[in-house]
Amino acid sequence: ITGESEGALLDVLDEALAAQLIHERKGDQAGSYDFTHALIRQTLYGELSSPRRVLLHRQIGQALEKLYADNLRPHLAELAHHFYQAAPGGDVDKAIDYAKHAGERALALFAYEEAAGHYELALQALELRDKPDEARRCELLLALGEAHNSAGDVAKTKEAFQRAADAARKLGAPEQLAHAALGYGGGFGGTGVFEVGVLDETLVALLEEALRALAEGDSVLRAELLARLAVALYWSDSRERRVSLSQQAIDMAQRLGEKVALALALHGRHWALSGPDNVEERLATATDLVRVAEEAGLGVIGMMGGQGRMWRVGDLLETGDVPGVDQEIEIISRVAEEQRQPLSIWYTVLLGAMLALMEGRFEEGERLAREALAIGQRAGNPTAVQGFGAQMLVLRRDQGRLAELEGAVKGFVEQYPALPAWRAALASIYSERGKESEARSEFEHLATNDFANIPRDSLWLTAVVLLADVCTFLRDVDRAARLYDLLLPYAARNATLPFGISYTGPASHYLGLVASTMGRWEEAEHHFDDALAMNAKMGAKPWLARTQYEYARMLVARDAPDDRERALDLLNEALDTAQELGMKSLVESSLALKLEVQGLLPSAGLLTSIDAVASAVQSEQPDLRPHAAPDGTVTLMFTDIEGSTALNERLGDQRWMELLRAHNALVREQLQSHEGFEVKTEGDGFMLAFGSARRALQCAIAIQQAFAQHNESAEEPLRIRIGLHTGEAIKEADDFYGRHVNLAARIADEAKGGEILVSSLLKELTDSAGDLAFGDAREVELKGLSGRQTVHNVQW
Repeated sequence: ITGESEGALLDVLDEALAAQLIHERKGDQAGSYDFTHALIRQTLYGELSSPRRVLLHRQIGQALEKLYADNLRPHLAELAHHFYQAAPGGDVDKAIDYAKHAGERALALFAYEEAAGHYELALQALELRDKPDEARRCELLLALGEAHNSAGDVAKTKEAFQRAADAARKLGAPEQLAHAALGYGGGFGGTGVFEVGVLDETLVALLEEALRALAEGDSVLRAELLARLAVALYWSDSRERRVSLSQQAIDMAQRLGEKVALALALHGRHWALSGPDNVEERLATATDLVRVAEEAGLGVIGMMGGQGRMWRVGDLLETGDVPGVDQEIEIISRVAEEQRQPLSIWYTVLLGAMLALMEGRFEEGERLAREALAIGQRAGNPTAVQGFGAQMLVLRRDQGRLAELEGAVKGFVEQYPALPAWRAALASIYSERGKESEARSEFEHLATNDFANIPRDSLWLTAVVLLADVCTFLRDVDRAARLYDLLLPYAARNATLPFGISYTGPASHYLGLVASTMGRWEEAEHHFDDALAMNAKMGAKPWLARTQYEYARMLVARDAPDDRERALDLLNEALDTAQELGMKSLVESSLALKLEVQGLLPSAGLLTSIDAVASAVQSEQPDLRPHAAPDGTVTLMFTDIEGSTALNERLGDQRWMELLRAHNALVREQLQSHEGFEVKTEGDGFMLAFGSARRALQCAIAIQQAFAQHNESAEEPLRIRIGLHTGEAIKEADDFYGRHVNLAARIADEAKGGEILVSSLLKELTDSAGDLAFGDAREVELKGLSGRQTVHNVQW
């Protein structure tokens, strides 16, 4: 470029090196140079006049063309940059061409955001032409839309294809309009732009416009548009039209002998068929889709092969084919790792969460569900939040924490009126929490016309099984009979969401519930046996425990010879699993039923060790003023062993007393170290008092750490529940024991094994130093206390 001889150029470089304006690169890059500071480069570049700058960029571009004439592809981005900067000097077409080719290369390398940047550069260069080139602009906008779609940016995808559609209209170009319409809908791999429960009227109108614009007769584009329109209409009430459109697309693709079009048509067909029926046809369609896509060279996730495998995961999960599900997930995960498309990554993480929750790995499941939510939200995926909500429903139900989701599910009910499954989920939350009037109100809303108003879409089975659960809680015998008839054809199936996003248990479990509600004991027994077998096959440990408990309830209600013995066996199995997994509510209900069957507890319920301690303290009202802070406040701590009654039952009294002595010694050791006071002990429950909120919390942490160390070598690990609250100044004893003691006890009741929960007041008192870590605030309703309370998890 400079025209200098090699010797003269080296002299100039030596001078610049001596002045420390540049430095030589090392290793493989020896013989090339960098400026010592970016400011030097910027200053020199800024001092160039505009004509000089344009000239230099063109010369650099031409030099690169000459240097790399035999292999320009690795240097397309450089060439695009320099010729774009040189465009004012007349090299516009080169700038456009190099930017376009750089975009194509980036797409081939799965660098989707980089590809979009190159297409944007090409469009900017196009604006520098003397005469508009609308055809080229439309072509580049279509390419830009594909890049954004591959990158998972929903908003930019739609914007680019909307602009492409506008350009196609100006050109009167029906094929380009068809491509824009298909792209606006995210293509066929565009599940990420498909909001569940929402009819995209803009997309439907655009697809119908493109169909009208195309010439009559068979064509690949017409087949693709027909198939995509069948998908777009899914959340409308035109099932017959969807099915007809998808069949037209398949017939046309087969007449044309076009594999790509046939793959797209098969995908549309699966959407059109999605509902509670035709699982065999759906699975066959998904399998054909995978085969045809691979024959057409589309066998990757995010395109037709991946979509077919996603459909197969959902269909196989529904039919209980666990090896088939595992095989599909392995393939999808491997390809997703290679492709790195946001949609495919989101889906694989979501599947990981589903499997973890189904198998009872709750902590892992929640972590993966939150990770999937973050990936989906970054990509603007409108399905991400509902997918997360569905998985949290499964998790919080198993954890006995459904109260936390009530507000969110109410929001879904309002936002997605076309999805009755969310209203059924809300009714289920109410029933799990014992809110009979609220549960009945939502149940009656969905029971209108014998449940016929619930659309028979891909969420129908999930909605109906949830309603069966609610019906059992409400003891509605008439509705139980109708729900039994509705569910019976699906007795061998699992309730799942599309693509296997969530697993809600076998239909036979719910058939057992409604059969029990009607007192049809033989049918109930048959269905519960089937549910046990399905849960075992699926490896669904939480659902296995739930079915064991409900089966035991049915046997106790029937009370035939040997029923109680069988019920006790089932309850022991349910208790073991529920304790292992931390299913607090199921532990309590199973234990209460077990003790009732054994004649050790009336049906009214079960007192925990914390209840016993709190009750005794409220009765005795010991004087805690000597242990209060100078301002008269006292920090209260309740602790007990999670699942202690069941542990006692299993180990026997002698072994249990040995464990209890070891437990009590560890608690008292830490209590003494942190200057606390033992107020009361009942069984494995403690109430402790402290004059300092900080010392109380440090003591709670030390107790958990001591038991964590103990459990590393213990034959019987002990998981401790701890709750703390700081009471306001002691004035009236009745008021103090009625409010603050009860609040501290209820917070401890809310904790699970290995957890420390504190009131919001205690957090405020101890948070200022920054040396204690707290989790997210949790809104809960505490037994015996009005309103919702805020508690915080201590990350010990």
